[in-house]
Amino acid sequence: MARNKEKKTEKKQSGTSKALLSAILITAFAIAGAAAYLWFVLYVMRPSLVLGAPETTLEAGDEFDPWTMVKSLAHAEKEQVKITSEGLDTKVPGDYEVTYTLGEESLPIRVHVVDSTPPELDVYEGVYEIRQGRTVSVNDVVLRTEDLGEVHCTFDDGEIIRRYNREGEEVLTVVALDASGNRTEKGVDIRVVSPDQEAPVILGAENTAVTVGEVFDVMEGISVRDDNDPDPEVKAEVSAMNTSMNGAQVIHYSATDSTGKSTIAERIVTAADHVIEYEGQKFGVYWDLTGLEGQPYLVAVNRALNTVTVYQQDLNGQYTVPVTAFVCSTGPTTPLGYFRTLERERWRYLFEDCWGQYATRIEGHILFHSVPYFTQNQGDLEYEEYNLLGTSASLGCIRLSVEDVKWIYDFCPTGFPCVIYEDSVTPGPLGKPVPITIDPEDERRGWDPTDPDPGNPWLLS
Repeated sequence: MARNKEKKTEKKQSGTSKALLSAILITAFAIAGAAAYLWFVLYVMRPSLVLGAPETTLEAGDEFDPWTMVKSLAHAEKEQVKITSEGLDTKVPGDYEVTYTLGEESLPIRVHVVDSTPPELDVYEGVYEIRQGRTVSVNDVVLRTEDLGEVHCTFDDGEIIRRYNREGEEVLTVVALDASGNRTEKGVDIRVVSPDQEAPVILGAENTAVTVGEVFDVMEGISVRDDNDPDPEVKAEVSAMNTSMNGAQVIHYSATDSTGKSTIAERIVTAADHVIEYEGQKFGVYWDLTGLEGQPYLVAVNRALNTVTVYQQDLNGQYTVPVTAFVCSTGPTTPLGYFRTLERERWRYLFEDCWGQYATRIEGHILFHSVPYFTQNQGDLEYEEYNLLGTSASLGCIRLSVEDVKWIYDFCPTGFPCVIYEDSVTPGPLGKPVPITIDPEDERRGWDPTDPDPGNPWLLS
C-alpha cells in the first residue's frame, strides 16, 4: 500500500513539473513574441526616407521638383515629409540647400543652379546703310536680347560705337554676353555710302482753308523726311494763324538735318466764310453758294490773279463743284461783288473803236468778252492785247480767249450768277491756266488760236 502511495505521489509531482514548464514556455514565447512585435513596429515598420544623392545640378530657368531626389519613402505618406527650400531661386545661379524632414530625422541636399545657356540675340536684318563719317552704335543694330539676367552687348572689339570713314561694305559682329559669361555672336551687313548730299523734304505743306474763326494748328499734317537723318528738325515761322477775318496767309516752314542741310516750304491757309473740298484739298469761298433755279453754273472771277473758275451745283444745290478754269484779264476798275448777268451779244462794240466776241453784260459797261478786235472781223485780233491775258490789262471788263468766253456764252444761261472777288494768294481750286501767246511775226497773228471757226488758220496747220 505504501509503495502505491509513493508512486501516486511521484506521478503527481511529475505532472506539476510539466505544467510549470509549459507555463514558463508559454510566458517565454509570449515575451519573445511581444519583443518581436515591438521590434517589428519600432524598427521594421518605422517611417523612413532615403534620398538618391546628396546634391544635384539644375539649369537656370528650369523647374525643380524636390521629389525627384527621393529614392524611397517607406511607411509614410508624402504629406508627412516636410521639404524646406527657402531662398531657392531657379532663375539665379548659385548653391542652395533643400532639407527633407520626416519625424525627427532631417536630410539635406545641395542644389547647384547653373547658367550654361547663351542669351538670345536678334540683330538688324538686311543691309544697314550709313553715310561716310557717321557712326553705328550697338543700339542701332540690336533689335532684341533675352536671357534670365542682364545682357551686355558690344561689338567684337568690346566697343559699343563704330565709326566708318571710308566707303565700302563689311560684316559687323555683335557680341551678347550674359552674367554667367555665356556668349552669342551675330553679324550685321554694313554698307558705307558717300556723305549726305540731299536736303530734307518737307511733307504735308499743301494749301488748305478753314472757316473764319476756326482754330488752325500750323503743324497739322506737316512731317519731314531725310535720306540720312531719321529725325530732322522742322519749324514753322509762326506758332499760330489769325483766322478772325477773311483772307489768305502764307506759312513758311524750314527743316534742317544733322549735317546742316536745309530746305523750305510754304503753305497757303485761307480763312473764308465757306470751305469747299476738291480732290482732297480745301479752298476758301467768299460768296453766297446758294444755287439758283435754272442756273447750273456760277462764274467766279479772281481779280487779283486774273483767273476765272466755273462752279456747278452739288447734290445740295450749292455751287461747290469746280468744273473748269480760264485765264483772263481784268482791270483796276473791275467791280467786286455778286452779280446776276444781263443780256448777251455775239459781237459787241467796245470802247475806243474795237469789238469783242461772245459778250455778256455783268453790270453797266462791265462785260465778259473776247480779247478786242480792231474791226468786227475774226481775223482782225489785237494780238498784242491777246498776249496780255493773265495780267491786269482791261478797262474794267473781263477778257478771255474766244474758246473760253464762248464756253460761258454757250453753257451759262442768261442771268447766270457771277462773283468777282480778290485773292492774291490762291487763284482757285483748279489753279490758273497758262495763257497762249502769239508770235507777232506769225502771219496768223490776226486770229485767236482758240477760235473754233473752220476758217481759223491756226486750225489748218
